Amino acid sequence: MQQMRPEERREFQRLHLTHPIAGTLGIAEVRVIEIGILGARVQHTSEIQAEYAELRFAHYANEIAMKCEIVRGNQPAKHGGLETALRFLAAVGDSGDRLRDMLGELVMRELDLRRTHPGAVEVETVDGDNTVRGADAGFLCYRFENGAWSRRRVFLPEQPSVGFTVARGEDTAEMQRLCRVFEASDEEGRRLIRLFAELSVSDALEIPPRM
Repeated sequence: MQQMRPEERREFQRLHLTHPIAGTLGIAEVRVIEIGILGARVQHTSEIQAEYAELRFAHYANEIAMKCEIVRGNQPAKHGGLETALRFLAAVGDSGDRLRDMLGELVMRELDLRRTHPGAVEVETVDGDNTVRGADAGFLCYRFENGAWSRRRVFLPEQPSVGFTVARGEDTAEMQRLCRVFEASDEEGRRLIRLFAELSVSDALEIPPRM
């Protein structure tokens, strides 16, 4: 059995939005201030009483609609008003793909702002643990340790603190670019890269499910 290293994580991360996105949660007007593949955090002025609601907002002309469970509702916000944490249960129509596209664009925009130099790196494939090699290993884990990159096939999509994991089939040149950016990034930049990698993983796992 493949074991998860202590520094690896399975939960999906969220992106804090510098510019909140206006939307609705049920009939309540909200602003999305944080969002990821599995959920979001919204600000609002009136109390939300429902246990389940549909979050709707738009990115450019594309509407995104997510069926949600309210997990922490009507919490006092730091600068006034209320905040509510949401867990996504299902994506309506193409909303899952649209959410991934939006997150991918926002994360790459933030990474481009943070990138300090293009650099260069060679990504070398290593054998790794024999128990996780094989044609049916659905993910690729990139790790930056001791000044060098390694890449191996893995069955479980954990995100290592020293690298990132993506679904197999991602563009190799794009992955090498992510490796270069990872090397040049601070801790927050590296977290954003793992968030970007999670978009590939969530697509392969069909998270959130489509309804």
